Amino acid sequence: MDVQVDVFGTPQVRRDGRPLDIGGDVPRALVARLALAPGEAVPTDELIAAVWATPPDSVLSTLRSHVSRLRTAGLGTALAGTRNGYLLDVPRTAVDHARFEDAVAALDPSRPRDEQLSDLFELSSLAGSSLLDGLDAFPFVTPARAAVVEQRRRLEEDLAELALELGDHSLAVAVIAETVERHPLHERPVQLLATALARAARRSEAVDAIDAFAERMRDSDGMDPSPRLDALRASIVRLDPAVVEPTRGPAETVQRVGVAIALTRFVGRSAELRTLRAGRHRERLITIVGPAGVGKTRLAVELAREATTALDDEQYMIDLADVTDPEAVVPLIASVVRATELTVDAIARRLTRGRVLLILDNADHVLGAVAIAVDALLARTADLRFLVTSREPLRLPGEFEFVLRPLTDAQAEDAWRLFSDRALDARGGEPFAADEIDAARALCADLDGIPLALELAAARLDLLDIAQVREGIGARTTGGRHDSLRTAIAWTYELLDDDLRADLIAVARFAGPFTIEAASGVSAGPAADTSRRIAQLVGKSLVSVDHSASGRRRLRVLESTKEFVATHDTEADLTAWRARHRAWFADLAWRLAPSLRAFAAADTVAVLDGFRSDLDAALEQAIAAGDRDAAVRLVAGQAPYWYLRGLLRAGRERIDRALAVPGDVVEAEPIAWLELSNLAYQTGDAPAAFAAIARAHELGERAGDVDVAAVALARAGYGRSLFGDVAEGGRLLEAARRLAPEAEPWARSEVAMAYGQLLRGEKRLDEALEALTESHRIAASIGYVWMITSSIYVMAKTLVDARRPREAIGLAASGVAGARALEPAGALAVVHAIAGACAYVERHDVGARLLGAVDEIGIGYDYSTATAEGEDAARLRRAIAAGLAPGEFEREYRTGRRWGWDDVMTAIAHLPQTPATALIVD
Repeated sequence: MDVQVDVFGTPQVRRDGRPLDIGGDVPRALVARLALAPGEAVPTDELIAAVWATPPDSVLSTLRSHVSRLRTAGLGTALAGTRNGYLLDVPRTAVDHARFEDAVAALDPSRPRDEQLSDLFELSSLAGSSLLDGLDAFPFVTPARAAVVEQRRRLEEDLAELALELGDHSLAVAVIAETVERHPLHERPVQLLATALARAARRSEAVDAIDAFAERMRDSDGMDPSPRLDALRASIVRLDPAVVEPTRGPAETVQRVGVAIALTRFVGRSAELRTLRAGRHRERLITIVGPAGVGKTRLAVELAREATTALDDEQYMIDLADVTDPEAVVPLIASVVRATELTVDAIARRLTRGRVLLILDNADHVLGAVAIAVDALLARTADLRFLVTSREPLRLPGEFEFVLRPLTDAQAEDAWRLFSDRALDARGGEPFAADEIDAARALCADLDGIPLALELAAARLDLLDIAQVREGIGARTTGGRHDSLRTAIAWTYELLDDDLRADLIAVARFAGPFTIEAASGVSAGPAADTSRRIAQLVGKSLVSVDHSASGRRRLRVLESTKEFVATHDTEADLTAWRARHRAWFADLAWRLAPSLRAFAAADTVAVLDGFRSDLDAALEQAIAAGDRDAAVRLVAGQAPYWYLRGLLRAGRERIDRALAVPGDVVEAEPIAWLELSNLAYQTGDAPAAFAAIARAHELGERAGDVDVAAVALARAGYGRSLFGDVAEGGRLLEAARRLAPEAEPWARSEVAMAYGQLLRGEKRLDEALEALTESHRIAASIGYVWMITSSIYVMAKTLVDARRPREAIGLAASGVAGARALEPAGALAVVHAIAGACAYVERHDVGARLLGAVDEIGIGYDYSTATAEGEDAARLRRAIAAGLAPGEFEREYRTGRRWGWDDVMTAIAHLPQTPATALIVD
């Protein structure tokens, strides 16, 4: 007989997995008290005192009667009587409370810190659950709850302390601030909170936390804080580096894309966060469900931002608010996570390495498509987790639906705190006067505790007093919660002047986040005027500000505001705006393209990442409108970005579509064909690559574009020599070299690299190294990442050909480190060269593993050396296999396929190598 007892929440008893009906409150109380000490006899008098505050005269008979009925109800011999009293004869693992206590006792400070953090998260969340619900009247319940509350305090203190050690100050603040509220007279939580605030650069709040504690202590018992707390305060005030400087640790290694940095304080929702934290450790799919404006997105951001590497290696947040076409869901997810194709399979391949949290925000309009995508991705991955926000659940198996409700009833005080906090900002730090508080609280009730409505109302307190705001907005809200928000938006909109209304309508059309520069450029108005008016819209909470992990400031219009504003838009205005939109983004992409071949490449990639939704929208609009010039400039400008981001197939498909738009040849077309040649070659379509090179050369010559003509000839020569036609390759390279002196540095570096490959094919290895060194020198002088990596790659292969493998490994190792962050496909090519060198330093086993790793990691970037390198790759594989016993190559290769980048870098570091200092001069 398997008996299980739960005392967290409403006490429940199960036998062999089925709930038992054990009667009323007294029987439940008896079982619950015995369950607090499973396997231990509770003396009869102690059990009576625990259950009956005033025992009746016949209490012993009553107790025996209840025990008998409990046995009959299904507990049987699990409820035993002894001379010493009664006991619940089950193992401790059968009771949730006992499991909790044992897990707390088993916490081991010697375990890895991310595992400790995960344990503390789970246990503190469980300790925050209600205990013995419905049994408040029984004497044993209060001390039992108090014990769990005390355990929770200690767990949260340990959790905050560990978060500080790991450098995650925001998590420490989020955890311990609630502890201080619940235990206002305990000193350790205040010490931890003040330290976390100080290290998060919130030093004035840190001092305020200490001063508030000191005041509470004096009000409570007239005592002063301890000298330790006084010393901490003094250290914060004098900016003692040992106290206030942020610590750095593994917690900061979570890679986040699109997860905004909130600019306002997160207020309330402590119970919701606690439940979701616990869910994050158990569930692979959590959907936060609630009405518009209730704070679903902000809660998701808060939950993601406080996570450390105990939970996630990577996080991606994708806003679906503007997606109306179900077919666009998967391509959007694929582009954000940098999958190589716009398919579910490609997304799954990209996200199979490490623990990934994918946040799909505002899924309402495409709920069915999101459900299909999520279901397919969960089935294809093991460590991918989803956090979805929507007005409805996805209704998938295993979905944990979390309903987020407005701040009403028990949470009404949180609504007041939120409104007060935002009002304080709007009023320049001036709190509500005593005679304003009643009206302010009444407005919170009028607005049904909808956070966005509260923020909109608070934002108008910059010019209006609370009575005017309530008269204008609160009293008009009579149609329920959705009407509360819509009325707040409508009232705020009506108070705008005509220019601000026009600006709000315009910026609400952007597909994703935007900048002042973009808003001004698309509107064709002065940037200063646009900046001033958008700042007013931000101040009125109609436009929100996001900061990405890189610190770049972007703006967005919330979905609920967009929905309202769309009803005031006109088709004629929208059509004209779209024409300006695609023209501006085409200009942006074309203008930024040269910087992708320069030192600014990383910054430009970040800019294009931020505008990805609108760049995609602009391309679709250009193709739909037959605007060939805009379409080709968009793809020609973004092509190097797609290569760097590993979006090879998606980039090629977009260039093909743009070039298929009918019309005359346009300015950007030679570059578009040239970039198409690279993407076609990298994806294994050599015939298409050579055709694109020929077209690029033709158009480059016709336009007098020396750069395009020279590079087209060089790429054609490189390809011919690589595939064995050295004579034709030489003819083409000589033509390219004649043009090179007149070309820009990026083109000269490409010509020199291709010439080096030709010389390598002719076995003129010393001359090849000279040409490749020149290519590297030119590329390094301008920061052209692709050519820096490519020249190192071909140099490493040339050194292997010259039987200088140690130099090849030393040179290539430096190339991998430099390329990995911005050009993963190029970095994998260099690792492939290192694998080849392993055959000549008697490390064939490592070479086989590196080949396996390159093939497996390459799946995530659609990179295949066999496809891109042809016979070179096959020859390298044969050389490595020749040094291994039969079957050993495949075994080592399979081992490598389980490797990640860290394993690859460790293996390379332990290979015999010599720095090739004579070849590369920084």
